[in-house]
Amino acid sequence: MHKSVSIALMCVFIICLLTACYDGREIDEWAYVYTIGVDKGVSNVLRFTFQIPSLKRDGGGGGSSGGTESQSAGHFTIISLDAPTFHSGVDMAETSFSRKLNYMHANYLLISEELAREGVERFINGMIRSRQIRHSMYIIIVRGKASDYIEEFNPVLTGAISKAQDGFMKISNKDDGLTISTNYHNFISDLKTAYRTPVVPLTAINDFSNYEASGAPPEIFKSEGDYYAGELPRSGGNKFEFFGTALFEGDKMVGALNGDETRAMLMVRGEFNRGSIAMTDPKDKKLRITINASQQKKPGIKATFIEGKPVINVKIFLEGNIQNTQSSTEYESVKLKPVLENAFREYVKGILDRTISKCKNLNVDAFGFGEKVVMHFLTIQEWEKYNWLGRFKDTEVTTEVKFIIRRTGTMLKTNPIQHSNGEK
Repeated sequence: MHKSVSIALMCVFIICLLTACYDGREIDEWAYVYTIGVDKGVSNVLRFTFQIPSLKRDGGGGGSSGGTESQSAGHFTIISLDAPTFHSGVDMAETSFSRKLNYMHANYLLISEELAREGVERFINGMIRSRQIRHSMYIIIVRGKASDYIEEFNPVLTGAISKAQDGFMKISNKDDGLTISTNYHNFISDLKTAYRTPVVPLTAINDFSNYEASGAPPEIFKSEGDYYAGELPRSGGNKFEFFGTALFEGDKMVGALNGDETRAMLMVRGEFNRGSIAMTDPKDKKLRITINASQQKKPGIKATFIEGKPVINVKIFLEGNIQNTQSSTEYESVKLKPVLENAFREYVKGILDRTISKCKNLNVDAFGFGEKVVMHFLTIQEWEKYNWLGRFKDTEVTTEVKFIIRRTGTMLKTNPIQHSNGEK
């Protein structure tokens, strides 16, 4: 009798497990969000913007040629609404769709600079409670309104927006160093840690107003990295650009680094890959030289205490190739090669010192120096009591740059230009 009852109960239990996904949804019942924007609200606390591919089929003929899902420009639905929280905003947005919003594929979380300067804690912590929010989602600060930015976010050269989003972060961070990439996990971790402060890439819409069709170039040297997002003197291409870094103190944005300063920060953090760096010709200040520099090895950072005051010594190791010279000076020669190397060292050191000084004035340890200073404390209680993030502004930081030219490109020797009057 007991055996029969046990078998019956087991059959009932197994049947319950075979009921499939009773609460599951088909793929065409979801609306997948690719980009999430957050601004200050007007009718409510926050304004959320969702960019959703419409997934309409191109062409009307059916068959294989007409069955491709399109993600090209104009095939996106964008909805903005004011709501008290993120998840309530999702529910409010769904009232105007025949599908349920799914944001497990959201790749960008765009936060307006205005909101970031007031603080992001009130919405950034709650979002991660959802299992659909990926820790790999990029956090980006928008100069201007995030809703306006998303309206213009239709990348050229590709129709796959998700692939383009990854490409912007990887290329900018690894191939030029003019901005960084920060995902949700790293941002939240840096908000909670006592060793460093969060840093986030900057982006903006470029209205091309800085591009002058005619006129004389400035006599004063201006580097390729002496800009912030939205300021590049260019025309054509995407209206948006990623350039520079937003600096946080706690959950509030307190300042920004331009492209040059972002490279310097990455060098100190050991995250600089490579970049083409232009500088003035040491023999002729009117001319320019471009060095393709890369980080030879991780920086040497030592932290000590002198009379109770933290002192940090930073040593940067770089190597590079001569990419371009505007003069006929033979910098490939044994005699002049050290001249160019010394000039480049001083140029990079100047940017490093300026960047560190800016961060100290803002009391922002964007370099992670706290990870070295903490080694001088025996217990975590002593470290927390010391309050490193509050003392960073009083820290003395010295820098040294080691640099060597590895290659001179495809030219072994620069010959002078010959003139008809015999001059060279």
